[in-house]
Amino acid sequence: MTLEQIVEIKKQTRLALPADDTYLYRLGVALYGFASINSFMTEIICHIDKSQDRISLLDKTSGPILCKFRETLDKIKDEEQYPEIYEVMSRTADLFGKLNNQRNDIAHPYPITNDKNEQILHRRKDSTGKYFEVDNTFLDRFISELHDVSSGLYEIRKVVRPDL
Repeated sequence: MTLEQIVEIKKQTRLALPADDTYLYRLGVALYGFASINSFMTEIICHIDKSQDRISLLDKTSGPILCKFRETLDKIKDEEQYPEIYEVMSRTADLFGKLNNQRNDIAHPYPITNDKNEQILHRRKDSTGKYFEVDNTFLDRFISELHDVSSGLYEIRKVVRPDL
């Protein structure tokens, strides 16, 4: 993308946007990446449990999809199927749950002008009452952990659908 294209996009709104285009790019990657992982998780559920309807799963939000993923793990444990993926499914579910909460920090903050006179997203942590900025470090960690969830899902898919 050229600088001219970025300027044209920014001119479409009167909103005060961050000057740091890489910050905006990170936000986009984080949100798009999370949606992609959400979809991948529904794919895995449907590969394991043929009775699941992927379209109806895709209509659900991330919390119910995570619950269905955990239910699928419980089901294969009860039926003693795919024991080699129990641990990775559990680890992947836990990390996805953490990211689901953090995704809320990205999707539901409010913009502020911080002490450095920069536009940035600001989030209140409900449980502790602390406030924090959704900064590049937070976004980079989030994106990195999305990669870890994706790797876990690929590992699971390799076992349940080795033909893919």
